[in-house]
Amino acid sequence: MNVALSALVAVVLIPLSGVAALVALTGALATVYFRGYLVPGTPELTKRYLPSRLLAWFGKQPLTVSREESTDAWLLSQGLLRESSDGDFALDPEFKASLAAVDPPQSPSASIARDILELPPTDGSFTSQQGRYTLSDDGDPIAAWPSSLALDADLRAKAVLSEQYTGWNERPPDEIAALLRSVRATVDRCLRCDEPTEYEQVTHETCCASVTVERLTCPQCDESLVELRR
Repeated sequence: MNVALSALVAVVLIPLSGVAALVALTGALATVYFRGYLVPGTPELTKRYLPSRLLAWFGKQPLTVSREESTDAWLLSQGLLRESSDGDFALDPEFKASLAAVDPPQSPSASIARDILELPPTDGSFTSQQGRYTLSDDGDPIAAWPSSLALDADLRAKAVLSEQYTGWNERPPDEIAALLRSVRATVDRCLRCDEPTEYEQVTHETCCASVTVERLTCPQCDESLVELRR
């Protein structure tokens, strides 16, 4: 479609100037070659308005979890989460038992973080600061964990889900991270010590603003599973 538009622009310009038409065609084709499209927003428009069957003709397969579908909705559809009458989510008992049965890692490491996100052994820089762990690419965070307990939970969930679903390792890292974060956000008993988890809200005052953080924690382990800024 973008190539056809390029040709159409050139045809329109031919009566005015053959040189201008050639320059316009060359520039448009170069844009399509290097960027993949001419019209701004083409990738988003394509994903939004073309049906899956047409996308398949162009070698594009929709993700199992679409960008428009929440991770909670996907986990519910797969029977991994259950919704209670009051609207809260809980892990399916069988899924929860599978998570608890996974052997936990000895200690947080770069190889564990990359394994969780299905990244090659040399991708990303792994850092630890005050009990928090981050995997970054040229300074841009790929994923972050508020504690070793969160990293442990993600490794367990990844081990179970990658075994159950084909093509798991083909998912983009940000999608994997979002799915795993949704799983650990619904853990009601710590997968490490089996004690109940608790939600708490903490407000931090700075010179310029107040920052409220909601956390799912294990009081026994004294670590956070999830932290969300409000």
